[in-house]
Amino acid sequence: MKSKVLAVVPARAGSKRLPKKNTKLLDGLPLIAHTLEAIKHSTLVTTTVVTSDCPEVLSISEQYSNTYSLERPAELSSDTASSIDVLIHAVEHSKQLGEFDVVCLLQPTSPLRTSLDIDNAITLYIEKRAKGVVSMTECEHSPLWSTPLTGEGDFNKFISKLSNARSQDLPNYYRLNGAIYLIEKNTLLKENKLFLEQDYYPYIMDTENSVDIDNYLDFLVAETIIKLKK
Repeated sequence: MKSKVLAVVPARAGSKRLPKKNTKLLDGLPLIAHTLEAIKHSTLVTTTVVTSDCPEVLSISEQYSNTYSLERPAELSSDTASSIDVLIHAVEHSKQLGEFDVVCLLQPTSPLRTSLDIDNAITLYIEKRAKGVVSMTECEHSPLWSTPLTGEGDFNKFISKLSNARSQDLPNYYRLNGAIYLIEKNTLLKENKLFLEQDYYPYIMDTENSVDIDNYLDFLVAETIIKLKK
């Protein structure tokens, strides 16, 4: 039986590092529209809810079929509001749209995530009979090349460990990229968290699709990649 997937796109108005970033034009489209376009071309997302305190974001979302806008209350729109509370608020208010098996959190700050990435992550969830899936990408640099410098001896200890190390001999590391979070709806509401210790799997994405826009430099990187792809 095909899983019914509710996509939730959180996009609040405030952003200190890049003001109004969710509506900022990226290659001629508002940033949030890139995520909505990817969802539109997904074959496995059933329904989409955009949760925001920004009238412009809600207006953009209403231009997409099978996409519903949810005005976010002030207490869930501050810098201190937790992502999990925002997600559960959206899920609770989506009950009137029908029953869903899976919740797919898609942050608009990952505009290069494709419809294929979304569908592949959902397919992995189904094939593994998972409770959750999270997207990851290979680290640009091994964390073994870094160290805290809290004391005077830290640097010398770090250098001595790496004196004969070669980058090609180091293991590959992977990091969360913030693009896709899938979780079984009932598990989300019961556990009140996104990350689980069992039946949880990584979906590996290409590095170029994993740009997470937090500041203007990230925005320029995303814009450059889009132009190069064209």
